[in-house]
Amino acid sequence: MPRALIVDDSRYQRFLIIQALEGLFTTAEAANGREAVTLFSEALDRGEPFDLVVMDILMPVLSGHDALAGIRRVEAAKGLAEEKRTPAVMLSSLDDPGNMLRAQFESGAQAYVTKPFSPKTLLEALASLGVVDNPLSDDTADLEFSCKAF
Repeated sequence: MPRALIVDDSRYQRFLIIQALEGLFTTAEAANGREAVTLFSEALDRGEPFDLVVMDILMPVLSGHDALAGIRRVEAAKGLAEEKRTPAVMLSSLDDPGNMLRAQFESGAQAYVTKPFSPKTLLEALASLGVVDNPLSDDTADLEFSCKAF
């Protein structure tokens, strides 16, 4: 089964993301950006790379922007070509164009989903990246998670 690294300082947010990915990915969790970069690098060293990164932006120790940029540097240092890098989704309550552009062009994210999110929205973003098929039907479109503050 593909592996996903879920990075958010909120345990509840990580739980919601893991629930949305249940049955599609085996997951590992990091509570801050520094921990995420370490886990990502160690997984590459073991020959067990992650197939997806889902990263929050606002975190202590190291922001999601800086952590994802660090992950991209790890990939480059290990000789991974840009087209071989792990797909990354920023999942954040920040919905301003500046953070969205920074996530894509400076940090290296391929998708950006705002909180609160529905499982369908996250899976549609992953489907747009070719990471998963969207297994949800239209009758789940009304599911919403209110998860801005935990």
